[in-house]
Amino acid sequence: MVTVGCVAAALPLCLSASGVASAGGTRPPRPPTPTINADYLYNELYTMSKAFSYRISGADGDPKNADDVFNLPPTVNGWQELFAYWKANLTNTRVNTSLASFATVTDHYFRRTGGYRFDSDDAEVTIPGATCAGQRVLLAAHPDETPVPNDIVGEINSGTTSGTTGFGAARREITDSNLGNEGAYDGLSGVALTMAEYNALLDWYHANGTYPKRTLKVTLLDASRGKTGDGLFGREGSAYYADNLIPSGPQGQYVLFANMDSLGLDYPAYHLGTEFFWNNITGGGVGPWSTFVKATPTAPNSAYPNKGSGSPGANITANAPAIGQLRTDLQAAIQEGFQQQGTKYNFSVPLENPLRYNQNGQAPNPYSGVAPVKPAYSAADQAQYSPVRDDADGLEDEQAFFDKGIPGFTVSGVKNSNSDENPYGASVSSTTKATPIIGYAGNQTTFQLGNSTPQPGMTTTVAPAAAGDTTVKVADVTNLAAGEPIFIGSGADIEYGQIQSVGTAGTTGTGVTLTAPLSGAHPSGVAFNVNENQPVGYLSDSIEHLNYFAGGAPHGLTPQQPTEELKRALELPAQWTSLLLTGDDYLGTTAQPDKPVAYFETTPAKPDSTLTVTFDAGFSRDAKGSSHGLKYYWDFGDGTHAVGERVTHTYHSAVHADVKLAVGKGNNWGLYRQAVAVGNPAGAAPSTSPCGTFSPSESAHLISAANKGRYQR
Repeated sequence: MVTVGCVAAALPLCLSASGVASAGGTRPPRPPTPTINADYLYNELYTMSKAFSYRISGADGDPKNADDVFNLPPTVNGWQELFAYWKANLTNTRVNTSLASFATVTDHYFRRTGGYRFDSDDAEVTIPGATCAGQRVLLAAHPDETPVPNDIVGEINSGTTSGTTGFGAARREITDSNLGNEGAYDGLSGVALTMAEYNALLDWYHANGTYPKRTLKVTLLDASRGKTGDGLFGREGSAYYADNLIPSGPQGQYVLFANMDSLGLDYPAYHLGTEFFWNNITGGGVGPWSTFVKATPTAPNSAYPNKGSGSPGANITANAPAIGQLRTDLQAAIQEGFQQQGTKYNFSVPLENPLRYNQNGQAPNPYSGVAPVKPAYSAADQAQYSPVRDDADGLEDEQAFFDKGIPGFTVSGVKNSNSDENPYGASVSSTTKATPIIGYAGNQTTFQLGNSTPQPGMTTTVAPAAAGDTTVKVADVTNLAAGEPIFIGSGADIEYGQIQSVGTAGTTGTGVTLTAPLSGAHPSGVAFNVNENQPVGYLSDSIEHLNYFAGGAPHGLTPQQPTEELKRALELPAQWTSLLLTGDDYLGTTAQPDKPVAYFETTPAKPDSTLTVTFDAGFSRDAKGSSHGLKYYWDFGDGTHAVGERVTHTYHSAVHADVKLAVGKGNNWGLYRQAVAVGNPAGAAPSTSPCGTFSPSESAHLISAANKGRYQR
């Protein structure tokens, strides 16, 4: 940045080219790292949760037509409105600096399963990299909520109050569907984190006069919340993205996938804002929530087995060096994030709600009237509450990307009950601690809300079960019925399935037949439970609920403010994620462009079954982020050429086409190339840089050809 002018005053002020004033003509310090604006993060979460309820993908009218008569009001189904808001925010230069002018919105429509009438959308915002546009970093979250199951009418009209086949089940499924809920914890917290991380990145690049080396993509992975027969979620948007939107050639590959899931019930927030909770421990002692960081495994495991070439485990093995580097970089970023947040907050966290339930009365005796403050953000806390672990279950949107060996991670708060998540008392068995029972926030999460918490459909195996078995012997059949989703085991060994039929009790247990064979072996005595939520005590997923479980109160001083613990819990993972993203192996840093940034994508992204491809250079920008006045020249790699921002070309046969683009403004040119696998060609792709760059002689040749061409703006 350079000084462009000064005015005389009592304290002379100079304006830098960025418009930032500094006293005495001294340039303000350039921030060494991105910094999350925690107020912006929470404001976005609050705004979206209050404005866009339910958000059922594929059931809110035609997404290509906001005026469709089937577009429901945002307080009934706010799916369309959330997408519009998100796109407008990420491209708003007043919110995200002038660098947001380099951002392009793309909609990737697809039809989810289950008879949905309208398309879903993996919406995406792209900022092309300046020096290595061919490599991508993907920052993702899911936006939608769980719809009401389609068998709900039959259960209501069944004439029974059964909790498995009648009105009781209908009540549970309506509650579990998030009908009318805000989804503040489940979907929106992750969306808000991606927005805050994007905001911090662009603010940091802008303040330093720099720009990303690699291409940044921020994506809403849609249709994540449709339930499958085993009680889990379909994750159709992530599967569609990974299978259809990643090119087959050397360019367009992902060096990092960062997935923000359900956040807020995370370190350093304590359960209900207190260390005392319902745990029967004299003097307190319940620690904060855990944060779950699941990274691409460093080696094949049961969730990512190696079954030969092209299998998940084989892909992970093939990309082991990059995955290993990501694990090192991720650990370093988390540690640095803890250090930064500790410095900011004096290595402490307030416990906002001093409630205590192991004695008469609701507060510690004597209570001083001041909430206690606990040490926080230490290296020991990081190791205990935010460790980096191999993804061993593949339950979230990361699976489709990890299957392809892409380095990455999913970060989330409490998701599935286990000893890390549950503040159970010492008298409660480890089996119960590790067992999902009642969902209140995210998947099958629970903890004991008091003595004798209902544990429906909860039993254990009474005989070992081998991989491939379809029948499991259990101790009790209470609340087990055909069609119920179940899980067997716990922790990393947990496995999900569905009951086909239930046998009769006997001295050796009851045989439960599953609809599909077990993929792994399970010993006798492990959990065998119904994988559905109970309506008893279920609270809706609202912003007040999220504040309450994180900080012990429904909000801060006003309804628009967060509890301090929720704010901290959202801020910390966003901070270390932003540090990781700017690493040199990921987005990296280079000078702001002084010539056009050239970049294109194709439709289809993987033209395996067609010879006709559309090439879109609309992502390209001049040095100021404008597309006005740009000129475009294409070399399709088969001896033919064209001009124009968006062109369609048909090849004569299957080919690895080395497609080259020159984008000009005045005498300055930006260049980009991508080897496009057209028509499923045989053999290897051309030996080109994964960054999509050119040698000096190749650059000179393409610019010379472009200067001789005719341009269509």
